[in-house]
Amino acid sequence: MKRVNNHYISRKKRLLREFDETAVIAKDLIVSRYDKDFANELRKETRKAYEELIPQIPYIKGFPTLRRFFANKTLIVCAQELAVYKILKRHGRTAEEAWELCHDVLRSRLKRAPVFTRWMIRYLTFSKLMRTIEAKIQRKSSGDFLARVLEGDGEKFDFGVDYIECPIYKFMCEQGAGEFAPYICLSDILLSDAFGWGLMRTGTLAEGCDRCDFRFKKGGKTRISSRIPEIQAMLERLCKKTDL
Repeated sequence: MKRVNNHYISRKKRLLREFDETAVIAKDLIVSRYDKDFANELRKETRKAYEELIPQIPYIKGFPTLRRFFANKTLIVCAQELAVYKILKRHGRTAEEAWELCHDVLRSRLKRAPVFTRWMIRYLTFSKLMRTIEAKIQRKSSGDFLARVLEGDGEKFDFGVDYIECPIYKFMCEQGAGEFAPYICLSDILLSDAFGWGLMRTGTLAEGCDRCDFRFKKGGKTRISSRIPEIQAMLERLCKKTDL
């Protein structure tokens, strides 16, 4: 059975408005890949697919306010990317093609993020407040997330989080799109570079691992790889053509 979340139903107009704002950013990227007719059709069909997904997006309720905001914002973005994949798949396109488009759109969005916003997210990530909040996740799942927080040595990494349960992966599987989940995990590369997380990760639940092993080093180099050969090959290709 598909879940119905009244929290997002009541906010559907705002979420669709945000989707339209993202579509404006994505317009030139889509037209550069496809002809204008297909680009327009893709936007219309994706918007409709996203609207249908809105009542089904998981809503995390149990976290403290700040952590809850970041978790639910991430799920909303992932739902938009899932809508893109569903429509491109319907047109016979691959998960790799869908992710490359989502990657470019997310990259454009992050470039538009104000410098202060980037600084604030970086500051909060490594603050004692956020570490205290993260520690609470290991004591209860809050519905969908479950994690263990690890203290770092200050040299290899400052702190780590092992995610044992992930609502994003669950959501993708519920929607019959489990094969797209490992691609969505690659968004953490862009986020780490934008916010100075110095994220290191060797595996995810979506790749069949027993956990997602996040390790954070403030100001460090982002080092993320995939255990799925075709995704790793695509990742290396993206790194060569962008400033990742």
